[in-house]
Amino acid sequence: MSNPEAVIEKHRQPNLYANELKKEADVVMVKHLRFNGERVANGIRYRFFERSNRFWNLPGPTLRFIAAEKPDLVLVRGFIFPLQVMALRRKLGPAPVILLQHQADHPFRRKKIIQQLADRSVNGYLFSAKDMAAPWLSAGIIRDPNKCFLCPPASSQFDVKDKSESRAKTGMGDGKQFLWVGRLNVNKDPFTVLEAFEKYFEGRADEKLYMIFQEFDLLEAVQQRIRQHPLLSKQVLLIGKKDHAALEDWYNSADYYISASHYESFGFAPMEAIACGCVPIMSNIPASIQLVQQGKLGYLFEKGNSVGLYRVLCSLDHTDHPVRSAACRDFFSKELSPAAIASRLLQIAGSVKTK
Repeated sequence: MSNPEAVIEKHRQPNLYANELKKEADVVMVKHLRFNGERVANGIRYRFFERSNRFWNLPGPTLRFIAAEKPDLVLVRGFIFPLQVMALRRKLGPAPVILLQHQADHPFRRKKIIQQLADRSVNGYLFSAKDMAAPWLSAGIIRDPNKCFLCPPASSQFDVKDKSESRAKTGMGDGKQFLWVGRLNVNKDPFTVLEAFEKYFEGRADEKLYMIFQEFDLLEAVQQRIRQHPLLSKQVLLIGKKDHAALEDWYNSADYYISASHYESFGFAPMEAIACGCVPIMSNIPASIQLVQQGKLGYLFEKGNSVGLYRVLCSLDHTDHPVRSAACRDFFSKELSPAAIASRLLQIAGSVKTK
């Protein structure tokens, strides 16, 4: 990308916490793209460098700029730049805190030793769920489990709205309504969802599953599967792509959010659903277990198991939906809101600083 304003907007959601963080600290965002210069947006400085993010590239101008800012805390997004992190530590010296935020990264195989060496330069690692640290600990990349912390990577400005008004905009009907928001690919596993709803829709003509998606890898196969089953043809609505802002009404229209993912580092869509009080039903991967709070907020089923999802759907006690919906919003406010993330980040930085 070469347009700094477009980059700022693209990363607005992961950077929402910065608006809260700036109340306690001076915040500078540093980014590589095909542009060199500086911008200010919402009181936050953005410094752009015309560099690539390649593994072996040591970005001298970027490192010198960061060192000149004399930071107390540097948050690096991603675990895949160990050389740059080691070079940054040499520039900064031992005092500043360096935290790495997990971004769906996986441990390297051939270059693992470089990640292991970089661990000496890192004060802490941020994960969206505790179990996500396990591969990094078992690979010996992170030596001390006490350097692993829970901290969500992103938040949302979505909020609870009047359901009837939202449904008037989206066209959702009465009765229990389900929403899928995600890519149509193998990892998101739409077929497990469709197989479960094939059985579940029997005798439930007023309930529907709405599917919003941006990538179309499996669209033709999904359409064919829906056409083959009369209930799916009537009760699964393929909505397609929607502008991000419009999703707030969709989350507020639906009662339950569905996710069958096999792997996620966090889960932006379910986080937004929770912000709107839409109760999540999710596969039992670590990131989802954390978001659902081990089933306290919503429901979990074994990934890839359509029978498990079907049983969850049949077990829904819709009378407790208002209680779960309110619990979702309360959890978002306390743990996932921009203010909560900013506070958590400062708490972590303070705790590693005193060690």
